[in-house]
Amino acid sequence: MWVKTIISTVLLTGLISTASANTSVYSKSSVWKVNDQQAFTALMSCDTAASACVAKKMQQLGASAEALSFSAAINYEGYLANFQEKGIVDLGSVIYPFRANTNTAYVLLNAQPKMINTEIATVAGLEQDASFKQLKKKYKNLEFWGTNAAFVKVNKLSSGISYVFNYLLKDGCRACATPASVQVVFRFNRQGKFLGTRFVKILQ
Repeated sequence: MWVKTIISTVLLTGLISTASANTSVYSKSSVWKVNDQQAFTALMSCDTAASACVAKKMQQLGASAEALSFSAAINYEGYLANFQEKGIVDLGSVIYPFRANTNTAYVLLNAQPKMINTEIATVAGLEQDASFKQLKKKYKNLEFWGTNAAFVKVNKLSSGISYVFNYLLKDGCRACATPASVQVVFRFNRQGKFLGTRFVKILQ
């Protein structure tokens, strides 16, 4: 009797876990299909932190439950504007209307964890690179600019999948010189588990 109860509990827990995982998967249904200017005008009437206001405006402009769920996952700071199915891990682009700069960013979806932001502070190995050291001699304030990544390609390997992005190197400020860019890869295994980022090379 106890064995049956335990087995039933395990099976029920498994079903609940599976259901929870499925509801958190992002797809084309998570995209808010709206004119960007119309969305911007509507959302700008909200306080940045007023999530109830953002959700209400999105609903008024036809946002699906999935689109609202995605926005909630990023604290209503933006919305999913595009979704591309790529296999193990998918690619999405987010619009952040409340930001003063860099209003768009890529996210990697349906991995482990479910959402990975491509906005990163730094990447290991960059400052040890010979080309970076050479550039640093000329541009004293040279730094890695971890926002506004440019999508390059997807590499599908037997060991998993990797996404390649290019990031800018700036000489100290947004408006300053951009002498080069940095290529970075986001690595995942065959189960979609995120293995981290890796510096690839500097592009001049």
